[in-house]
Amino acid sequence: MGNKWTGTVAFLCGAALGVIVGIYFAPKSGEEMREDLNDQINEGARRVRTASRSVARRAQEMADQIQKSVSELAETGMRISRKVNPS
Repeated sequence: MGNKWTGTVAFLCGAALGVIVGIYFAPKSGEEMREDLNDQINEGARRVRTASRSVARRAQEMADQIQKSVSELAETGMRISRKVNPS
């Protein structure tokens, strides 16, 4: 999973850099270039927020699943313990 996210982050950084370089070298006035750059930065920030929410949601799902599995294992261990050492 780490390699997938690393690749995705590298792609997004490369795409953002490409956009910035493209805007910088475009034959536009300074004001137009700044507006375009600002728009692209805002779009990039929106995408980062969306990706962050997705990652946070998935991390919470994984934490919930781990907690459930640990609880089930503990319950199973307690049942086995009661069978081996009845009171």
